[in-house]
Amino acid sequence: MNPKTSHLSIGFQRLYGDAAVFESFSTRYPVSFRRVLPLLAPESVVDDPQLIAAEAVHLANRNDATRRDVVAAYARCGLISQVDATALRPVVDYFDAEFFELMGDSYANAGSFVCALRWYREFIVELESQNPDSNTAPDTESVYASVGYCLYSLGLFEEAIAWSKSCLGPRQLAETACRALIESETQLLGGCIRGVERSGNRTRYTVSVFDPAQAEQLTPQLKLALQTPAPFQESYLAWISAEGTMPEIQPGGYPFQPEREAGNLTRHRMNLLFATCGHADALLAQGQTTEAKELLSEAARLEPHADFIQDRLKTLA
Repeated sequence: MNPKTSHLSIGFQRLYGDAAVFESFSTRYPVSFRRVLPLLAPESVVDDPQLIAAEAVHLANRNDATRRDVVAAYARCGLISQVDATALRPVVDYFDAEFFELMGDSYANAGSFVCALRWYREFIVELESQNPDSNTAPDTESVYASVGYCLYSLGLFEEAIAWSKSCLGPRQLAETACRALIESETQLLGGCIRGVERSGNRTRYTVSVFDPAQAEQLTPQLKLALQTPAPFQESYLAWISAEGTMPEIQPGGYPFQPEREAGNLTRHRMNLLFATCGHADALLAQGQTTEAKELLSEAARLEPHADFIQDRLKTLA
C-alpha cells in the first residue's frame, strides 16, 4: 500500500485507487494516467463511508433509486447544495450517463480533481460506446475539456497538453500552422490576418498588408505552402489594405461563412495554453531554458495575442 494513501479507507481506495479505471484513457488517447493515482494524498478528498457506498452501489446498479441516494449523499457531504439537491430529485430519472458528468463537476468544484476524473471517465466510456468508430474526442462535449482542466489543476502538464491537443484535433492544429505560415511570409509587407471564412473544405484568409497588389504575387507560393500543414484544405487568400477597413462579411454568405469559435474549442485551447505555461515554468525551475522557450513559442503560435505568454517569452529573450 502506498504510504501516501494509507490513511484513506479501503472503500475509497477501491473506488478511486484502481489504476485499471484509467486504462481505456491511456490506450485510446496519447496520454498516460499512471501519475494520477499517487497524487491523491495532497488533494482535499471526501472519504465518507456512506458517500462511497452510495457511489459504489450506483456503479453496480444504475437506476433512479441509486441516483437519488447519490444526490442525497452529495448534499449531506457538501458536494452540492441542498437547493440543488432539492431541484435534482424530481428530475433525476432524466439523468443517464450525464449523471456522471454532474458527479465529476461536483468533485472538480470542490477541488478533488482525481475523484472528478474518475467520474468523467465513466461518462466518456458511455459516450464512446455510443460512437465506437470515433478516433478523436468530440469537442462538442464539455466533459473532454473538463478532463483537460483537471489534469492541468493536478500539475500533470504534459498529460494536459497531450489530452488537449488530442481534443483539438488535426484541423485546429493545422489552422495554427497555417496562420503562422501566412503571417511569417507576409510580415515584411505588414501582413496581419483579419478574418477567416470557411465552407466545407474551403478556407479563405483575409490578410491586411501595406500593398495588396504586391502581396497578390505571393498567392500561388503561399497556397502551395499551405498544402503541407493542411493537405485536406483548399486555401484562398484575400488581400486588403492595412489602412482600409475589414470588408463586411454577410452571415450565411456563399461560399464562405465567418469563422466562429464553437463548442468547447475555446476551453481546449485555454487548457493547452495554461498547461504549456505550467510545463514551461517547471522546465525553467530545472534550468531547462531552451526547452521552456520552445514550448512557449509553440503556445504563442497557437494564440499570438495572449499577453501572458508573450510576457514570459520576453523575460527569456
